Amino acid sequence: MRKIRCDNLIKRTREVLSNNEGASLILVSILAVIVLTAVVVLRVTTSTFMASSNRQLNQDQAYELAASLGESIDILIERGDYNIQNETSGKEIYSSVTNDDKFTGLPDAKVVAKVTDIAGGKKLTVTANVGNAEYVYVKDYRV
Repeated sequence: MRKIRCDNLIKRTREVLSNNEGASLILVSILAVIVLTAVVVLRVTTSTFMASSNRQLNQDQAYELAASLGESIDILIERGDYNIQNETSGKEIYSSVTNDDKFTGLPDAKVVAKVTDIAGGKKLTVTANVGNAEYVYVKDYRV
């Protein structure tokens, strides 16, 4: 086995780094580190944005579901096609979940409309859940 002297290795390293080959080697190494760091940062940022956009999508879908049903029931009440005053407190007047095949493309979607008594009238509460997001639409009807 051949013994490598430390001072010889240092001299050779100094020679390589002092000429153009050494400078190129260092420059390429630095550029490789910068590119790899940029790729890792881009990957982490993309994953974070995708998770955030999925959460926002579920919140938007829950809002649309609750607001749409709430407005539809409100229109029926205002036109006189539905009398909310005859409903008993706590009664579900509408309920639907994803398994009903009414909500295509919505993950774990559920919407429930309830009527409750309040002082001087009734309150319509529509609760929509999509994924982990929830939105509640509330409207009071005074006598």
